[in-house]
Amino acid sequence: MDPTAENRDKARFAHESKVTLGNADIGFRRNARMYNFSDFGIYFETDLKLKPQAEILVGISDSPFASEPDQYERYRGAIRWRKALQRSSYYYGYGVKFIEAAVHTPSPGEYDGTRKHPRREAVIPVKFELGNDTYKGTTENVSTGGAFIKTDLQMSIGKRVRMEIPLKRKGKIARLTGLVTRTNLRGFGVKFLKSK
Repeated sequence: MDPTAENRDKARFAHESKVTLGNADIGFRRNARMYNFSDFGIYFETDLKLKPQAEILVGISDSPFASEPDQYERYRGAIRWRKALQRSSYYYGYGVKFIEAAVHTPSPGEYDGTRKHPRREAVIPVKFELGNDTYKGTTENVSTGGAFIKTDLQMSIGKRVRMEIPLKRKGKIARLTGLVTRTNLRGFGVKFLKSK
């Protein structure tokens, strides 16, 4: 690995950390390892062959940019270059330039696979409202506490959405309000809010 493999205005600093990757081509939560960073980007290695100039979401488990140690942060970036690796346990090394600062800093446990309400895979067509507009999507997984909705619409963390989810009982529709708690290129995760 050569931390000076490209011309840059800012020096990069060594920092090794597990990262997760996601975009429209590869889906979400593919593993990689970061080895250095600057104010404007990072270098990571992975077995995935990604296209140069592709936009990507990068989740950093122990972010060097965070105000506290051991904090997870996610950034939107663009692949600037790719190189095949000869002396690494990974096939490719990538330089990424950040397009957007931290997209979301999740609370502890949000991405570690543990949930208060276990989710099960379920593909159900849903309608959801944001403001005065109605959109269509499909659930990927659901629980009594929330769901993941697949959609092309880019959502923001903290948005409230109203949803209509058909139930197995013929003609019954669950009308729920939820809070968007996470997003990726495939859709958004929503926590159901209790009705008052």
